[in-house]
Amino acid sequence: MQPSPRRHLKKTAALAKALNRRDIYDWLVTTGYFPEPYVLPPCFTVTAHPHYKKDYYFPYKKNHFQPNISEFLQVSFPKTEVTDRTFGIVQPEIHSDIARTLAKNWTAILRSLFGGGNQVCSYSFPIPLTSKKHGKIGGLRSGRMIYEFIEMAEHDIASIAYRFKFLITTDVKNFYASIYTHSIPWAIHGKTLIRAPGNRNNFQFFGNRLDKLFQNANDGCTNGIPVGPAVSDLASEVVLSGVDRLLSKQLAKRKLADDVFLVRFKDDYRILAKTREDGRSAIKELQAALREYRLELNDEKTKFHELPSGLFREWVSRYNAANPRPKRSYSFKRFKEVYLSVVAIDNELQSGIVDRFLADLVDRKNGGLRVQLSKRSLPKIVSLLLMLADRRTKAFPMVLAILETILRSPFGKAHSADIEEYLVKYLEQLSKAEAENRYLIAWILYFLRANGLDGKLAGRFNFKDPIVRATRTSRFAAFKAQADFEVFQTVKKAAKRVSMLKHLDVFRPQ
Repeated sequence: MQPSPRRHLKKTAALAKALNRRDIYDWLVTTGYFPEPYVLPPCFTVTAHPHYKKDYYFPYKKNHFQPNISEFLQVSFPKTEVTDRTFGIVQPEIHSDIARTLAKNWTAILRSLFGGGNQVCSYSFPIPLTSKKHGKIGGLRSGRMIYEFIEMAEHDIASIAYRFKFLITTDVKNFYASIYTHSIPWAIHGKTLIRAPGNRNNFQFFGNRLDKLFQNANDGCTNGIPVGPAVSDLASEVVLSGVDRLLSKQLAKRKLADDVFLVRFKDDYRILAKTREDGRSAIKELQAALREYRLELNDEKTKFHELPSGLFREWVSRYNAANPRPKRSYSFKRFKEVYLSVVAIDNELQSGIVDRFLADLVDRKNGGLRVQLSKRSLPKIVSLLLMLADRRTKAFPMVLAILETILRSPFGKAHSADIEEYLVKYLEQLSKAEAENRYLIAWILYFLRANGLDGKLAGRFNFKDPIVRATRTSRFAAFKAQADFEVFQTVKKAAKRVSMLKHLDVFRPQ
């Protein structure tokens, strides 16, 4: 029997092969257009796009293909106290042609991702797949897929770990910003072929067209692709599959293929090795393979673990010990005790425990909240949740989704003025430094307006950031010239279409 990671890879390839090209294009330009749901409020959504066969920068000539140069819109939120994580929203027309190029050449893309000779098992296929509806695209976006795939990879690795003694974890340094766009055709067609005389600018190779499209979506730059769009996730997976094939070839050449086992989620690698020396050799070969694609290993995150250490995320075990019955109702006392444990574990491990705790506060069957509320506990719970969001900015929309759930309960409606007052005061504080707090400001504005709590906003707050301004006014000025696309919906329409819990798909039932 094949090891579990191999079975996973084979199943993924079969499901991906069954997808319809038109469905792939439609998903890439709608669900896959904006970054993950926690980045932007639900009003940023694609409600109109061109049909599958419409091209903007085609037909091309063998030696001429010049899409218009544009610059993607940047969306940032604080990653640490001193650094931001920046996502990109690509100009719709050039994004549409990238999506169409990928979809039309789906067979070749799959050959790059799942071709023979690759010994690295990837758990990061960018398009959601479902075995329940063969040939159809699943409903998840990568926000929740990350949690599911990491958990799956852990259990699959654990099932074969008894054969090895060491686990090495590492990742690619500054991955998306470091991707060299020329490496996309290298991975698809072969580096030797593309660099041969006459082929570097031969646009009959669709990889070269993708190279040029990604360049011109980023102001003509050959280094870096935008973080967020699913087309970038797909292109980056193609590049790393090229790295994986080269790595596999070198491991086989050095007769290490039976002594190490590798899995990958996006740019995170996990290597099982029989000896420490085998692990070092595999790391050296990975470094060499990455260099061929102008990428670099992150030395700071490269760690050796003696098995079984490192197999599972430590915070998961500690959270389960602190909250053994997460689906039971939370009195304020129990909420407080688990909350303090979550903060202590997060202080030590800086993990995803905050997201997990917030998700467990929601009853996924009926969409309600598991926390017992009272007039006395409500202010404390709201305050504690907002402090939790303050320590993990990515969790801020999840906190607001929980507050929205409270508001839609009979108890919450009776106390909506308290929640409104709290958030308006917080908004006043944040608005003093809009550039630093635009992520939080946009989400608070959406929450207040979507839930009819925007009465105190009238005549106040004149924001400059395009994302914040659009959420405040329900008018998105970017990309207005692209008549075939509608990439924004008024806040009121968005609120009727989807709750914040459903928008943040990590809350969806399993």
